[in-house]
Amino acid sequence: MNQSSNIWRKYLGIDHILLLVIVIAGTVLRFYNFSELPYSFDEFSALFRTRFDNFRDLIYFGVKTTDTHPAGVQVFMYYWVKVFGESEVFVKFPFIVFGILSIIWGYKVATKWFNPTVGLFTALFLSVLQYPITYSQFARPYVSGLFLCLLMVWYWTMLVFHSEKKPIRNVIGFALSAALCAYNHHFSLLLVGLVGISGLFFIKKKCLIKYLITCALIFALYTPHLSIFFTQLGRGGVEDWLSKPEPNFILDYFQYILHFSYGLIGITCILIFLGFLFLSKEIKQTNKFRLLALLWFTIIFLVGYFYSVYVNALLQYSVLLFTFPFLVIFVFSFYKDLKPVYKIIIVLAFMAMSIYTLIYERNHYEIQYKSAYKEILVESDKINAKYGKKNVTTIIRLPQNIKEYYLQKLEIDGENYYDIDSLGDFKQFRKFLSSQSSEYLIMGWSSISRIEYKLIAEEFYPFVIAKQNWFKGNLFVYSRTNPDVQDFNSADSIIYSSINYFDHFSEGWEDVVLSYQLAPGVNYDGDQILRLNKYFEYTPSFSGELEKISNSGTNEIYISVDMYLPGKMANPTLICDFLSEGKRIDWRASKIAEFIDEPNKRLKAYLAVKLVDVDLDHPDIIVSTYIWNPGFEDAFIDDFKIEVREGNPVIYGLYEKF
Repeated sequence: MNQSSNIWRKYLGIDHILLLVIVIAGTVLRFYNFSELPYSFDEFSALFRTRFDNFRDLIYFGVKTTDTHPAGVQVFMYYWVKVFGESEVFVKFPFIVFGILSIIWGYKVATKWFNPTVGLFTALFLSVLQYPITYSQFARPYVSGLFLCLLMVWYWTMLVFHSEKKPIRNVIGFALSAALCAYNHHFSLLLVGLVGISGLFFIKKKCLIKYLITCALIFALYTPHLSIFFTQLGRGGVEDWLSKPEPNFILDYFQYILHFSYGLIGITCILIFLGFLFLSKEIKQTNKFRLLALLWFTIIFLVGYFYSVYVNALLQYSVLLFTFPFLVIFVFSFYKDLKPVYKIIIVLAFMAMSIYTLIYERNHYEIQYKSAYKEILVESDKINAKYGKKNVTTIIRLPQNIKEYYLQKLEIDGENYYDIDSLGDFKQFRKFLSSQSSEYLIMGWSSISRIEYKLIAEEFYPFVIAKQNWFKGNLFVYSRTNPDVQDFNSADSIIYSSINYFDHFSEGWEDVVLSYQLAPGVNYDGDQILRLNKYFEYTPSFSGELEKISNSGTNEIYISVDMYLPGKMANPTLICDFLSEGKRIDWRASKIAEFIDEPNKRLKAYLAVKLVDVDLDHPDIIVSTYIWNPGFEDAFIDDFKIEVREGNPVIYGLYEKF
C-alpha cells in the first residue's frame, strides 16, 4: 500500500500537474485549427522531392544534388508520404508530435541537471512561445532535431553521470539518438560532436573505453552518409536567398524569442532577477551543467555566425532551435526548487502573457495559417467570378509546381492566368498591358524582387480598388476607370508624396541652379522640363529624412520620372541612396533603358524600393534620389516624383517585428 501511495505521490505532485498543464497548453496551441495549416515554400520543396519511384533517385536527385540538409528527414517523408499521402494534416502530424515530446524531454533534462523548477521553466518556454510553436508546425528538420537533441542529451547524461543505471539502455539510446541527430541536420550533427567531446571531460576512467566505443559506433552509423555530407559541404550555403547575418543578429533573435513584446520581455527579466533571490545552494555542484548549457548554445551560434559571415550564409533562427533549450536552462539554472505556490504563479503568469502576445500581438494564427500561394489563387478566382473572366486580366507570380498543386487541389481554372515572368521585361510588360481591353487587372505575387511592375500597371489601370497582404505575398486589384464610389481612396495607401515639375518649387527638391538647363514643355502654359546633355551629368536631387517621410520599416518607396529621348536612345540611371551620418549605407538603381525602348516618345521610368530589404539600423537616415547621366547623353526629364506607400506590414511578420 505504501509503495502504491509513493507512486501516486510521485506522479501526481505539483510538478507533474504543472507539467501536464504546460504540455496541454503546448498541444492546443500547436493543434489549433490544425487542418487549415498550409505548406511553406520549404515544405513544398521537400514534398515535391518525395515524388521518386525508387530510393536511389530519392537520395541522388532529392538530397545529394538538390538539398542542403542531411537525408534523414527527407527519407522519413518519402516513406511517410507513400503511406499517408500528401495532405498537410498527415505530413505535418509527426512534427507536431515531435514538438510536444520536446516539451517533456526538455523538462526531463533540466530536472535531471538541476531541479523541477528549472525543468518547468524549460518546458514552459518550449510550450507557449511562438519560436518552438512555429517550427513544430513545419514539416522540416528543425523540431525533429530539437526532440532528438534533447533525447540524445538525456541518454548522454545518464551514460556519463549515472553510468551505474541501466548502462546498456543508455549506450544504445545515446548511440541511436546521436546518429539520428547526425542524419537530421548539420547543426544537430555539430551538437553531437560538442556533446561527445564534452563527455571526455566528465566520464569516469573506468567507463572511458565503453564511452569511446559508443562514440565510434555513432560515427559508424553515420558513415553511409559521408558522401552526401562532403558533396553538400562542397556546394556551400544558400546565399542566393539568405543574406549574411548582421552584428545585431543575436539581439534580434532574443527579441523574436520573446515576441518583440515589452510585456513578455519585462516578465522574463523579472524572472531572471528572481533567480538570484531564490538562489540554489547547489551552485558549485551543478556548475558543470551550467557551463555545458552556455557553451553548447554559444559555440553553435558562433560557428553559424562566423561561417555565414566569412564562408557561406546559413545562420537562421531555425538552426539555433536545437540548442534553444540549453539557453533557457542556463538562464534559469540559478533557481533553487521553489515552493508550489510560486511555481503556480510563475507558470500561469508567463503562460498568460505569452499566449496573449502570440495571438493578439504576433497574430500567429492569422499569419501562419494564411499562405500567399493559396490565398492569391483563391482571391483571384473570387474576383474573376465576380466580374467575369472576360473583364479581368489576371497576372500572378507563384512557383509553378506550387501553383499547379493548389489549382488542382482547389479545382480552380487557371488557364487564363498569366505568369508575370513569362511576359518579359518591363518594356514587354507595358506592351502587354497596352493590348488588354479588360476593365480590371489582378496582380498577385510571392517573393518578387522588382515591384516596379505595379507602377507600369497603373499607367493603364490607375485605380487600386483592393489590396491584400500575407506573409511573403501580396495581391492588388486595379480598375481602368474611377470606381463609382463616393470619396474613393486608393487601397494602396500613400504615406508621402513629392513631385518636381521643374517649373515651381517642390518639397525636398533642389532648385535648378542654371536656368538654361530648363527647356519649354508642351503640357501647359509655363511648363518647363529639365535637359540633360554633354554639359549636365546629374539632375537636382530630392532629399528627405526617412523618419519624416515614412512611418514603418515595411513601407515602400516608388520613384517615377517622365523621360523623352530626342534623336537616339540614351541610358541614364535612376538612383535612390540611403545615407546615415554622411555615409552611404545602401543604394538602388534602375537603368532608364529598362523602361524606354524608343526615342522621340515620352515614357515613364521607375525605381521601387522595399524598406524591409534595406538595413535601417542606422541613425538619422536620409533618402535621396536623382538621375545620373554618366554618358552625358541627351535626354529631357519631367514630373520627377517620389512616393512612399504603406507596403506589406506582415511580409516577414512570422519572424520579424511589424
